[in-house]
Amino acid sequence: MSSSSNKDMIRLLAMLHISFEEIEKATNHFAHENLLKQGEFFKVYKGKLFQSRDSINIVARKCPDRSLVHNELAISENLKHEHIVSAFRSTICKNEDIIINKYEANGSLDKHLSDQTLTWMQRLHICVRVAHALKYLHHDAEDDHNIIHGNIKSSKILLDDKWEPKLHGFAFAGRSIKDQLHRTNKTSKSLQYMDPTYESIGGLTYKSDVFSFGVLLYEVLLGREASIENNDNWYFARWVRSHYEEKEIDDLIYPYIRNQMSLHSLNIFCETAYCCLKEQRSERPDMSQVLSRLEEALKVQQKYVRPSVL
Repeated sequence: MSSSSNKDMIRLLAMLHISFEEIEKATNHFAHENLLKQGEFFKVYKGKLFQSRDSINIVARKCPDRSLVHNELAISENLKHEHIVSAFRSTICKNEDIIINKYEANGSLDKHLSDQTLTWMQRLHICVRVAHALKYLHHDAEDDHNIIHGNIKSSKILLDDKWEPKLHGFAFAGRSIKDQLHRTNKTSKSLQYMDPTYESIGGLTYKSDVFSFGVLLYEVLLGREASIENNDNWYFARWVRSHYEEKEIDDLIYPYIRNQMSLHSLNIFCETAYCCLKEQRSERPDMSQVLSRLEEALKVQQKYVRPSVL
């Protein structure tokens, strides 16, 4: 789908008043085969919505917690960025609100971290574009709507048919860390992304998003999610920091990714991600600095010519 037709579909969704009956029909009565994901707060369904002669592939997210839905919609409606998902309320179904957004063909980033066909160049592009979205949220949003996302992780990055990323999941944006922890399962993957200073300092800052983004950067680099099943005491950020400080990061990178890399690009990327994971918030860069360094890593990689194998 072209960029212009993509924007047309988003505009159409924004203008439509979509009834519950239409969503029910689009998802085949929320059939199990259309269930994309069941998270802690949302059930996510895919569907096809028909309007006049147009058909739109959509995602319908059902949530029983109306405060989360209200928070996400109130924030996302003010955001205008090509790498941020546009979300629209449709209707209320019994005790659940439903949020509608355009379906993205390649799903969420967490499902592709270990995909050997996702090249290092593509991974860098994704990271740079997500950094652009976060810089926009923190520094560039219009009318003083600068916000803290508060829930950055690989499952919150959607990928379209051209592998362009779009950030979503603003349900916790601007909420207190205590509120999120109260609602989050203590063994949740979300805890791997959380700013470690929340207990001592309390509250979220822009640097909390930076920390979470650092975790995401290492997920992309290592081709794995920031969690290990049945190991509640394992902490991904501490693990990668230790390997970086011992100059052992290379040992963690899958060969199919490492063989594509410029060493200089890798070093810039790793150092940037490591700085994002600093324990003290004051030592972490802001997203403008992170973006600048990632763009540098991308430029270096673009000039890289892989040595011939003899």
